[in-house]
Amino acid sequence: MATTGKRMDYTSHLILQRTARERVKEGITVMTKGEGVRVFDQDGKSYLDLVSGVTRPVHVGYGRKEIAQAVYDQICRLPYFTPMQFSNIPAMELAEVLAEITPGRINNFTFVCDGSEAVEAAIKLAKHYHHFKGDKKRYKVISRRGAYHGVTGGALSVLGTVLPMRQIMDPVVPGTVFVESPYCFRCPLHLTYPDCDIACAKDIERIIEFEDPGQISAFIGEPIQQAFGALAPPQEYWDIVRSMCDTYGILLIIDEVICGFGRTGKWFGVEHFDIQPDIITMAKGISSGYVPLGGVGCTDEVIEPVEIFLHIHTYGNHPVSCAAALKNIEIIKRENLIINAYEMGIYFLEGLKTLESHPTVGEARGKGLWTALDLTTDKKNRAPFPLDRIMSIINRAKKKGLIIKTMGHALEFAPPLIIQKGEIDEAVKIIDECITEEERDMGL
Repeated sequence: MATTGKRMDYTSHLILQRTARERVKEGITVMTKGEGVRVFDQDGKSYLDLVSGVTRPVHVGYGRKEIAQAVYDQICRLPYFTPMQFSNIPAMELAEVLAEITPGRINNFTFVCDGSEAVEAAIKLAKHYHHFKGDKKRYKVISRRGAYHGVTGGALSVLGTVLPMRQIMDPVVPGTVFVESPYCFRCPLHLTYPDCDIACAKDIERIIEFEDPGQISAFIGEPIQQAFGALAPPQEYWDIVRSMCDTYGILLIIDEVICGFGRTGKWFGVEHFDIQPDIITMAKGISSGYVPLGGVGCTDEVIEPVEIFLHIHTYGNHPVSCAAALKNIEIIKRENLIINAYEMGIYFLEGLKTLESHPTVGEARGKGLWTALDLTTDKKNRAPFPLDRIMSIINRAKKKGLIIKTMGHALEFAPPLIIQKGEIDEAVKIIDECITEEERDMGL
């Protein structure tokens, strides 16, 4: 049996995901407790968690007994029943709540276990829509280089980053077409905004025409991308993409797995761009990570032609997970955490902007409480920062009691939405110290 006071090492029977065996041999920190915005390891050391459990789901913070009680009550009442041909009350109630807060005309929902499954279901739903309309040739999906959409079969096929995760599994589901991302700090087209005229978006039409519009089912994209580090596109970008989808009869899937439920200072990230998705995916903040849950939402226009959605997971529409999500959303509303994410996000970004005085900090950016520092070894040509150096900064921060992470060539931050100014000040101070120490070691 595992005990506190012991790090995980190679003698453990547990397989860690996306963790090198060399790291396991060195010893893995075991987290044993969480309170508010802090977590505690096997030795009782406290850490300020600036990435909400690293994969960013813990929106309402740690230790919410209300959610635990909701889970307990539902388990006692009805722990499980199938998602096909029967329904359950928490799933129905959660769909009603989501219909009120999701963007525009998103009114219909089905629930799965996580974000990858949500993407998988969304791609299937788009193909069902075209199939039942008699448009059976549409099988291709447009994704973007630098996109992250999960690691199940269909989701993996639209993965445009962390490439070994996809390449090891090749051949994956065929039919994905990749276009460029709106990464203005390091433009893949070597242009400069706004003189570029949003070429990365407008070039998508050329790809659509080349691939045959009659074969394209959907365009999938995160409203704000994670792979480069909390990267929001130019304001005009999504208007252009939405218009192209309308022109060619392509469904627009907006992946809200990270952005949803207040992370960016609005209920959903797409609200920053004032467009209407056809389908959205969600996970993470829907339950604040207390139990596994993901979901797919769509407009009436998408679901209306679908005579039967031929998709099933044993734990779909799970009553216990849906009960947890209902309580989680209740807390987000009651404590005005969307507003707090917006206000604390401004304050946090202001603090990060002061770090642009460092020779290695190329850009501080973010929306709400999802921010990043894009690092570089040369501000003039924006040369990428070495990954080993980024990891060194992260390790320095951990030693000082701060958990942060990397995405691309950036340091990424996504604290629980309950964070306050004092904790932000503490975090910025430690980040500043760690970057200063790393620059000193680099001779800068």
